[in-house]
Amino acid sequence: MALALALLLAAPQDDPRVQRILDRVEKEIRESEARLREEIRALIRAELRGEKKPSAPPSTPKRRVMLGVTADEFSDAERKTLGVGGGIKVAGVRGPAEAAGVKAGDILLELDGKPVTEETIGAVLESKSPGDEVEATLLRGGKRQKVRIQLAERKD
Repeated sequence: MALALALLLAAPQDDPRVQRILDRVEKEIRESEARLREEIRALIRAELRGEKKPSAPPSTPKRRVMLGVTADEFSDAERKTLGVGGGIKVAGVRGPAEAAGVKAGDILLELDGKPVTEETIGAVLESKSPGDEVEATLLRGGKRQKVRIQLAERKD
C-alpha cells in the first residue's frame, strides 16, 4: 500500500490515470463513510429505544471477487477508432481471466450483458460472489467474442 501511494504521488498530477485512481479512492472513502454513518445511527436508535443491540443485524463482510484483469490506458481516440463507447483495455491477465482465455490487448466491453468501464466494473462485480460465472464480451482483433469467467476470491 505504501509503495502504491508513493508511486501515485510520484506520477505527474495531470496524468489521467492518476486522476482515475484518486477518483476511485475518494469514492471508496465516501462509501465507507456512508456505511459507518448508518451503523452509528443504528446504534443511537437502539440506545434511545433502550435496546442492548442495534435492531439491524450485524453486517458480515462480503467476500470480494477477483476477475483477474489489470487495465491499461484507453483513450477516447482509441475508443473512437475501435467504434466502442466504453470498455476496458486489458493490460495484463491472471487467475480467472487467464484461465478463460482473456489476453492482454483485449477490450473488455461487457460483463453479464452490462457495459463496463474502469469506473463501473466495481459496481458490476459487487453483486457477485467467488465461484460465480460471468459472461464477458471482448473485442479482439476487431471481432466481438464471448468467454465465461469463473470468479475467484480476492485476497487483499
